[in-house]
Amino acid sequence: MAKRRLASALEAGKILGSVQIKDIQRTVVPNCHGIFSTMFSSDGSILMSATGKGTIEIHATNNLKSLATLKRDLRSNLPITSLQANPKNTNLVLAVDTCECVYSFCEEKNVINAVDINTSGGIYATAGKDTDIRVYDFSTHECFVTCHGKDLSEGLSTPSDEVGHGRRIFALKFHPENNNVLVSGGWDKFLKVWDIRVGNRAVRTINGPYICGQGIDLIDNYVLTASWVATNSLQIYDLISGEMIDTVPFGTKGELKTDYLYCAKYLTKQCVVAGGSGTCDVRLVDINKGELLGNIDNDRRPIQTIDIMGDYMAIGGVGPSITVAKIEMVST
Repeated sequence: MAKRRLASALEAGKILGSVQIKDIQRTVVPNCHGIFSTMFSSDGSILMSATGKGTIEIHATNNLKSLATLKRDLRSNLPITSLQANPKNTNLVLAVDTCECVYSFCEEKNVINAVDINTSGGIYATAGKDTDIRVYDFSTHECFVTCHGKDLSEGLSTPSDEVGHGRRIFALKFHPENNNVLVSGGWDKFLKVWDIRVGNRAVRTINGPYICGQGIDLIDNYVLTASWVATNSLQIYDLISGEMIDTVPFGTKGELKTDYLYCAKYLTKQCVVAGGSGTCDVRLVDINKGELLGNIDNDRRPIQTIDIMGDYMAIGGVGPSITVAKIEMVST
C-alpha cells in the first residue's frame, strides 16, 4: 500500500527528462578545517556555511562573494556542526542579518550535532551526544519539551519502544506540513517520530537507518534517509506506517566504490541528491527509474552537507571548498 502511494506521488510530481548541472562555482575558506553545514537564507540570496574552526562564513549565492565571517567567541575554535535558517526571516539562532550574535546558550554536558526549525519559524529543536531532544520557543529560547533518550544500561531501543534514542543523534527534521512533528536519527540505527504535543515519548520507531550526518529529509509523508553503510544506503520510509518502501540505488553497476552516505535531500518528489565518504561526490538520482542523473565531485573528499534552494544546490565537506551549482530540470 505504501509503495503504491509513493508511486502515485511520483506520477503526480515533475516527470524528469534530463538534468543539467550548470554554473558550478567554488570558493575556498582557508584553514577552516572542513565545512560541516551549509544553509541558504530564506530568500535564497545568501549562503551560510559552518566551519570546523567555529566560524559561519557568509557568501552571496549568485557569485560566492564573501560578505562576512561570524564568530561568537574569538577564543573558541570548536566546530559549528549544524545551521538552520528561520523560514520567516533571514535569521538563525545566531542572527545573520545583523552580523552579530544576538543570543547564545549552552546545553550543559551535551554536544549539539543537529538543529532544525519548524515551518512556522516559531519552534526549534536540538539534539546530539546526550540523546535528549530539546524543543525551544524561538522568541524566548526557553525549552518547553524534552524528549529524553534511553539509558544505555537498559539496552538499546526496540522497534516497539516509545522511549528515545540510545546513542548520539545526528539528524533532526520537522515535518514540512505539520509544525508539531519531527523525525530524528543517529547511531542507534532507529528513526524516532515525535509529536511535541504528546510530550516525552516517541509516537513511532522505525528500525534500520544508521544516520551519521544530515541524513534525514521529508516530502509529504515520505522520509528519505542516508545511512553510513556500504550498500542500500539511500532509502525511503513511510512516516505513517513505518514501512521501508524503497531503496534508491546510489552506486552504479560495476562500481568498486561503496556508498557510506552522510547526507541526502529531496530535489523534487522524483529526484534525490546524496553524498558521503564512499564516492566523495554528490549524486542526483531519479527515484522512479533508479538512474543516475548527474554528479558533482568534491576533489575526492567526503561530502558532509547539502542544501537546496530553488534551482541552486550547495555542497561542502572535508576540505576548504564550498560549491554552488545551478540545477536545471527538463520536463518531458
